[in-house]
Amino acid sequence: MNYYSVFCLSCTLLLLPLSLAGSDSFLSGGRAAAMANASVAIYDTWSVSHNQAGMMHTENVTAALYTENRFLLPELSRASFAVIIPFSGSTLGVSFNGFGSSLYREGKAGIAYARSFGDKLSAGLQISYHFAALADGYGQSGTAVAELGIIYELKPGLQIASHVFNPTRAGRSGCARPGSCTNISTVIRTGLSYSFSDKVRLNLETAKDIRFPPVFRAGVEYVAGEAFVFRTGVSTRPVQNAFGIGFRRGRLKIDLAATYHYALGYSPGVAMIYTLK
Repeated sequence: MNYYSVFCLSCTLLLLPLSLAGSDSFLSGGRAAAMANASVAIYDTWSVSHNQAGMMHTENVTAALYTENRFLLPELSRASFAVIIPFSGSTLGVSFNGFGSSLYREGKAGIAYARSFGDKLSAGLQISYHFAALADGYGQSGTAVAELGIIYELKPGLQIASHVFNPTRAGRSGCARPGSCTNISTVIRTGLSYSFSDKVRLNLETAKDIRFPPVFRAGVEYVAGEAFVFRTGVSTRPVQNAFGIGFRRGRLKIDLAATYHYALGYSPGVAMIYTLK
């Protein structure tokens, strides 16, 4: 490994706590990102990575792709892919997420299942395989992780939700050196989503990684007609602002998003969602 590679790897590892802290769950999707990931209580294609119970209102087979460039650094880029398949009152989801470069790579592949219990309650479960690898034989690891969530409709337009990522506190295994593996985050998210009208939706949530203080998130979505949706949001620890726009044409939806970290700058992202009929 040359000096440039060592330097790039060092910078990547130093930025990892800021870019991925508390996010081993690989939160994905342009709609959620534009609302600072205040998304635990919404129904959406990318609920496969936020709260699997939210997959239940997907009516047709849907494929989605998301890519994000954290702080405009290629070494912190990541991409996500998902397919959602509804059937007989249940929904199946398959997803893959990858992060990093040839020096450090991390990812997650999972299969999710959701179903409804009556008209108001939905629940979901996902089992994923998480992996991480350092370049030049410095080590790699992987382990299975569970996550589960529920969404309950208190009244039309008002949902409350809860989601737990890694409730068993699984840690990475298979590392090259004893003691070099770290635990995967255990994160509990709770929140609500309220539609003031057909045009305005407010999302609020708190996320608690058991190792750190809680994070608060808020997001607003405004539907500006049949084709356009405008979104914005804010989160704490660290304070970040988010904004974005969604566009729909036929079976294709495109969601653009960007978050702004006051010390490290912008993180743009784009999602494409295609519905099959």
